Amino acid sequence: MENSKTIIFLSEMPVTNGVIQAQMLPIVFAAAGEGYKTYLVETISRFDSQENYRKIVKKKLEKKGIHLLKIKVPRYTLFPSILYFTLKTCPKVRKVWKKNGKSKVIIYARNYKFCLVLIINKIFRHISFIYSPRGAYVAERKYYKKIKDVLFGNLIGFFEKKAIKKSAKTVVETAYFKKHLEEIYGIESDKISLIPNYYDGSLLPLSGWNREKMREKLGYQNKKVIVYAGTIEVWYEFEKMFDLVARLKKKEPGVFFQLFTKKDYARDESKGLFEKLQDMAKKHGLSENTDYSISSYPPGERYQYLSACDAGICLTTPQEFKTMMLYLKIVDYLGAGLPVIVNSEVKSAVEIIKNFGIGAVVDYNNWDNSISIIDPNSFFGKSGKNSIEYKKFSSLNILPAYLDLFSSVFEKNEKKRT
Repeated sequence: MENSKTIIFLSEMPVTNGVIQAQMLPIVFAAAGEGYKTYLVETISRFDSQENYRKIVKKKLEKKGIHLLKIKVPRYTLFPSILYFTLKTCPKVRKVWKKNGKSKVIIYARNYKFCLVLIINKIFRHISFIYSPRGAYVAERKYYKKIKDVLFGNLIGFFEKKAIKKSAKTVVETAYFKKHLEEIYGIESDKISLIPNYYDGSLLPLSGWNREKMREKLGYQNKKVIVYAGTIEVWYEFEKMFDLVARLKKKEPGVFFQLFTKKDYARDESKGLFEKLQDMAKKHGLSENTDYSISSYPPGERYQYLSACDAGICLTTPQEFKTMMLYLKIVDYLGAGLPVIVNSEVKSAVEIIKNFGIGAVVDYNNWDNSISIIDPNSFFGKSGKNSIEYKKFSSLNILPAYLDLFSSVFEKNEKKRT
């Protein structure tokens, strides 16, 4: 039953984007299901990689009574994109604010590009907001070398610090990222809440789903499939992933590497990396379709495809700013019940593996030995799907934390008015 309280969700990418479908839409749907009048502002013309999926997404939003608004921001901009986002978004927020009762609106935004939007609306319209950095951008700032990047990073840092301080609450996904924000901004601990990343429990295969038929469809019979699911970015160590697969194949010839990805990139520095994958594989003696495969899957069926595999892998670059995150692909592997292979620098994932006892941690400084102790015959036979550690990352367990957060912000606003 819809009530008079309104939440405006701000998305830095189109609703068809895989990250938004996995990390934001479940929260949006949960809010609408709770009865909040729900608006979703999406940014089009940026990373529109799954536009063929738009009709399905729009129908889901319409069915739940969610109002979809659009802002158009080009991928390449003359000025810092935070300024474009501010100019395009503020009029949309103002219109919703005026229409839905000026004192009963809050904003949820999941990217630094909306920091100035949040600050402006807090100061001039007294709209409370929840901020979610999610990405690692802010964590990278101290590693910038180019003058332009340093200046841009400092500008973002200035606005982000203001936004965190003015937020009703800022949400992060790992304790490491929370500590990082507290340290670089000198923020009090109670301003930042830890809500873990999650997999979408509503999309898991139903009990009648036949894994063997899916494996047959994908040609996985008699194979032990290691899967990488995600974009091709420079902060993932694909060279090492191919090397690891090649080494495991010497123990077990049935080992197969499946990359579920597409020719797309989220950052300019990653351009051209996709085309180099075949050369990397060839360097380690791996043949396409025989030892590895590159393909994609329908967004709504990712867990059927992942569950047909035997293990998930996520090897990142060792820099600190890329290892304080709990990557979406890792929790997707958890949702599919797969043991996970990560490098020792990805601390949150290492903790998960240690807690549920299923998975492997490789050490770049002791590469040969850390791979040699992985036994394909026993490692790939394990599943943690029924463990507490897996289940606690389900959206069914995480989304109530967001609903409690929304409720607490509205309740606090009510007390202020009285």
